[in-house]
Amino acid sequence: METPILSKGQTQTHVNAEDIYNPAFNLGTLSEQQKANYMRHTFTNFPTVLVIVLHFLTGGIFSFIYLGLKHSQVPMIKANDFSAGKAIGFMFIPFFNLYWIFMFHVRLVNRINLQFRLRGQQEALSTGFAITVLILSFIPFVNLINVILYPVLIGQIQSACNRLADQQ
Repeated sequence: METPILSKGQTQTHVNAEDIYNPAFNLGTLSEQQKANYMRHTFTNFPTVLVIVLHFLTGGIFSFIYLGLKHSQVPMIKANDFSAGKAIGFMFIPFFNLYWIFMFHVRLVNRINLQFRLRGQQEALSTGFAITVLILSFIPFVNLINVILYPVLIGQIQSACNRLADQQ
């Protein structure tokens, strides 16, 4: 069953399925119109190295805002998908942000991976790697390794977005 939702002035539908972002979800159950709507994104090329450099120069503020904005560059497919405003805004809620940091990153990775699957390509990002990086950031002393791992994660996300932008 499909339910219309309104997003950014355009009507889209979301699927009533267990989890369309699950790699085991059968994309064959979607109509061609749904696939065409879900494949729309507004990613543009941006140098991956520059994303990482700006991450370090701004103490992570650039990557936080930049990745948050990516949530509005992919279609809202599920009823609980969120826009950039919600993605960024919820990070400022004390204690809730400890949960939201996982939703923020994992949902972005899942939404980008779905773009690749809809195009018949292999997923570009590892959800497990994203979760591991986030968990390590909470462990004292071990979180120092995230000085390397988190920039790798944001570099992988940007590289995947660049590949999608090139395919349009």
